[in-house]
Amino acid sequence: MKNQSPAYNLDQGSILSEEKEQLYRAPARLLEYAPDRYIALPTHTTLEIVEDPEIFPVPGAALYGLGLLYWQEHWLAVVDLARMFLQNGLPDVSIATEKPRYVLVLAYQRMPGYALEYGAITLPVLPETIFIGDDAACDLPTDSPIWATVSLSCFTYAGHTIPVLNTAQIFGRSHQSKLSM
Repeated sequence: MKNQSPAYNLDQGSILSEEKEQLYRAPARLLEYAPDRYIALPTHTTLEIVEDPEIFPVPGAALYGLGLLYWQEHWLAVVDLARMFLQNGLPDVSIATEKPRYVLVLAYQRMPGYALEYGAITLPVLPETIFIGDDAACDLPTDSPIWATVSLSCFTYAGHTIPVLNTAQIFGRSHQSKLSM
């Protein structure tokens, strides 16, 4: 018999319950977009953190569209999630007025099979990688109708309800009609 790690020996029941539970958890990037307000992103959509980004303003852009960032030969829209959620009815969200220290570059596809596109969101603080299981699933928050438009799912973590955002819904033009401009 091959020397098999207990973590992979499912048939023989030799996995401790904690190790088994960890096998069924998915990674997510936890972001605090405003004080004590959190969202999560699938890790495969998060590409790079840019420190001290140079953001070029765009006249006439939505309140939450801070401008454009030049990144790896692409011009990316930079979105301030706190401003976007406040503009779309989320109450009591604090908005930063200073230039963001960080932005997070995200990838998305408008539709399956389409080429990857990119956008960026502001980061008041650096994100954290967490692992979430199905047992943490919950209903979307009801404090704003925007959650149903921009979320893939939702979970609870450390006493907070955390929507998992769909990056295509944040950046894809075909979905902008659902968001207040």
